[in-house]
Amino acid sequence: MKKLFLLLVLLLSAASLSAKGVYDGADAETKKLIGEVDALIYQKQYATAFGRLSDETNEYIIAKRVEVAINYYVQSMMHQMFAFKNLDEDDDIEEVRGETGTYSLIFYNPEDVIKKFVEQNGEKPILDYALGLYYEDVHNRYGEDWLIPEDEIVENTCKYLLKAFEQGYYDSWSLSVLGTALYRHKDYEQAIQVYESKEKEYKMTGTDNYHLGILYWIVDDYQKGLEHVIVSADQYEDIPDYQADAYIVSARIALDMNDYKTTEKYLDLCYSKYPDDYRIYQYRICLYAAQKMNKKVVENGLILFTYGVDNPKTCQLLIEGCNDYNNTTAAFDFFKTAIKQYKKNNAALANLYFHYAYEFYLIDNDAEAAKYAKEARKYFYKSNTMTEEIDGLLKQLCGETTD
Repeated sequence: MKKLFLLLVLLLSAASLSAKGVYDGADAETKKLIGEVDALIYQKQYATAFGRLSDETNEYIIAKRVEVAINYYVQSMMHQMFAFKNLDEDDDIEEVRGETGTYSLIFYNPEDVIKKFVEQNGEKPILDYALGLYYEDVHNRYGEDWLIPEDEIVENTCKYLLKAFEQGYYDSWSLSVLGTALYRHKDYEQAIQVYESKEKEYKMTGTDNYHLGILYWIVDDYQKGLEHVIVSADQYEDIPDYQADAYIVSARIALDMNDYKTTEKYLDLCYSKYPDDYRIYQYRICLYAAQKMNKKVVENGLILFTYGVDNPKTCQLLIEGCNDYNNTTAAFDFFKTAIKQYKKNNAALANLYFHYAYEFYLIDNDAEAAKYAKEARKYFYKSNTMTEEIDGLLKQLCGETTD
């Protein structure tokens, strides 16, 4: 699941504050100016657009300038200084950002501008809205490498977007950002409420449905979780990596529901489109271990093992899959079969014997753990893969240390 919220990154760069309704409170003159700036943005005249928004006494103009700053810069230094450029029709701003160039940086700190305005005029929800999206963009661009700790950036995103939301200043995009920020902040119930609010007013994107499905899963509302992730899989038809994720998560949720038929359905569907995804075999192991179908556990374990015969992760995933469903017998069956199959591969045997010993260690069978750890040691030396760390673990498995 750690991976799942990295899906937002591709969308963040396209964020815009100027959604319908957000600027409804502005006066006619301000709305006219914002419309002219939107036209300049459409023409990719980003430097000119930023320059038109110099009035720091009008909260709507301030918010619009924050939008231009975070979305249409060509260079940024910690989102405290920005450079802008008017582009040609065929230019792509992301490509321009990746090119070398000499630009004049403008000192512009949205935090300071908004703070100064609030001190003189009081809080305004449009500025909470703008500042929340500013912090989200900071998080997207800089993560833990910014001026304040990463968790504080996320807290600020939640704080300001929630204040704006509670006062009716939100749109489809800001609700998605807020839901994600609340997830990062581990405020799962409130994140669900935000996504549910979006669901009532706006069309849910594939990412929205995926995130909401994950959130329902976290709070053990499996049926709703499954329904939303399945919908996201259809919406991700043109994004293979995301669709594969959605199929796998659908299978995992169904497995938590003990719905083995649905689990198999989505693993098979993932296989039909993305047969090289190792997670298909990882969760087939879980599926069959849960049903005590040990031959199928072994079959899928052998396939998973081919993804890295000398990689400890392949064995670890099999052990986890079997042990999570109280089926150590299936794990032992796998190791016995694989050891015979790879009898001429020293690196594979080192990996297999080590984890065979470890499985015995986990069930407190110290004698068998020591026996197979000694076999593993032999093959680590034969394959020239012995390390100080591995040697230390082998000594522990062999009962040669009290650590």
